[in-house]
Amino acid sequence: MPETAGLSVEDNLKEEGEDRSKRETWAEKREYILSMLGYSVGFGSLWRFPYLCNRNGGGAFLIPYFTAIIACGVPLFFLEVSISQFSSRSATHVWVLCPLLKGIGISQLLTSIIGIMPYALITAWAIYYLGQSFRSLLPWTTCDNWWNTPVCINKVTNGSSAVYFNSTVEQQLLHNAVWRKPNTTLTASEEFWQFNALRVSTGINDFGSVQPHMLLSLLCSWTLVFLCLMKGVRSVGKVVYVTAVMPYILLTVLLVRSCMMPGSGDGLLYFLRPDFSRLGSVQVWLEALLQAFYSMGPTFGTLITISSYNKFHNNCLRDVALLTILGEASSIFCGLVVFSTIGFMAHEAQIPISEVVSSGAGLGFIIYPEAIAQLPLPQLWSVLFFLTLLSLGIDTLFGSIETIIAGISEAFPQYLKKKRVHVTAGVCLCIFLLSISYTTRGGVYLFQLLDWYASSFSVLLIGCLECVAICWIYGSKRFNRDVEMMLGRRTPVVLSIMLSYITPVILFAALILSLFMYDPPSYGAYVYPDYAKVVGILMAVLMTAPILVMLIYQVAQRDGTIMERIKSASLPSPEWGPARPEHRIIFLEREHTPQEIIIDQLPKKDPMDP
Repeated sequence: MPETAGLSVEDNLKEEGEDRSKRETWAEKREYILSMLGYSVGFGSLWRFPYLCNRNGGGAFLIPYFTAIIACGVPLFFLEVSISQFSSRSATHVWVLCPLLKGIGISQLLTSIIGIMPYALITAWAIYYLGQSFRSLLPWTTCDNWWNTPVCINKVTNGSSAVYFNSTVEQQLLHNAVWRKPNTTLTASEEFWQFNALRVSTGINDFGSVQPHMLLSLLCSWTLVFLCLMKGVRSVGKVVYVTAVMPYILLTVLLVRSCMMPGSGDGLLYFLRPDFSRLGSVQVWLEALLQAFYSMGPTFGTLITISSYNKFHNNCLRDVALLTILGEASSIFCGLVVFSTIGFMAHEAQIPISEVVSSGAGLGFIIYPEAIAQLPLPQLWSVLFFLTLLSLGIDTLFGSIETIIAGISEAFPQYLKKKRVHVTAGVCLCIFLLSISYTTRGGVYLFQLLDWYASSFSVLLIGCLECVAICWIYGSKRFNRDVEMMLGRRTPVVLSIMLSYITPVILFAALILSLFMYDPPSYGAYVYPDYAKVVGILMAVLMTAPILVMLIYQVAQRDGTIMERIKSASLPSPEWGPARPEHRIIFLEREHTPQEIIIDQLPKKDPMDP
């Protein structure tokens, strides 16, 4: 019987301290599909995609967007789902297939930790607004509250209020509003958002005190996540029946109601009307590529972790096709919901639609609440909308938190395997404590800064290195045989070509372009100081630093010349392979000898050779 990397089959079956063959799996296939769909269809689909589509040529933006989906999103999606299903390993540990680039998993873990805090904060904002939606009068519809100023305009009643409670407070609020353009008015919903919900400070150098209402909302957010995740995929699989399906039901209700209002048709036309002249801009194509990553979710590690709970022979190729279609249809559907509402708002205010369009939190917590306030029974529609935001946020948090929990549990299986509840509680508590800084008066500046720099560079670099690790170091032939062992057929030739050549080249080119074309962050009219930009860049570097550190470490701990060490570190670790013994034996018998592996992985070897 042949040996792999110097170990016999029996040694390979015993080399791990944990019995991965007993790893949890999804109880039902639809639970996996709903979990993946819930993760992919998040806040980016609801408020980032419609904004980018409008800003970059309307319907014409779909051309670069779907090009990015097909050329980069789908290949990476399939790659990550395949290697995790094959090995039953989470994102942090699946890269034992190429120890030289084992740092990819650590970078994905860091990306999850850093990236999850802004998402938890958005969920906390949704919880706060949801609570306020049960009041007899929606607080963002009036100008006679303690947080309002003389520049407040109530668009619901087309006027301003003459009732103000404290002139000192008003002056202080306007003084702190460094994000506000000079000599401009503020709507009632904008003042509620800036002066009451966030209570924004004068800048990132003025964090101020923790806001109790935001701290309580953040605590509620993490409590919900803990309760849903405490029992692992078995509990998540039941929760997603609600959290993944509810947004579609609620958004459909909102779309039907919005389309019944005057001006909604103009909004839909504004969203879909193509402007092909925008396609000549490199920035448009770069933004389309980044949105494809935000929409499908590859390179963040979550797809790997969620798919690691699949059964070995699950048809992951069919899943990728189904999830791609559902995910991108959901993005377009969200755009219809948003712009039908914006069209109604523009009609009511008698202003151009372009003056209403916004992105990010401005759309979710200023424009949409203002639009809802103009509908009959505004409290009802407000509750439905913020339940939708809450469901989207919780679904995204599920996947990211599970990536962290699985990474920690698999690192110390002998201690943590049977302590799922304790690990989940510890992770949720630690990230909650790290997130408290976001609930200060200056927290929104930190939110914008890290959201700006946290993932834009790392996703491109990690995606490129994933292609290199699988297709050029591990070997495209071997990856195809792994897929054939699971599915009974090899990777489609088109996907193999894209993963080996087209996708990494596009990602590398986009990475270089983004370094030169990326605009510095801002918050309204507020411009970040130079040191804050440096902090953001360092944060982006920090998230990718483990790749270089682990590469050096893996090479340094081996013997021989530099080239011999690199070749040795490029070989799959002995623990790589399927989890179940019956599959693992077949895998090890099929593998090459170490000498053949080394030859197969020489740089001159073409991964597409038959």
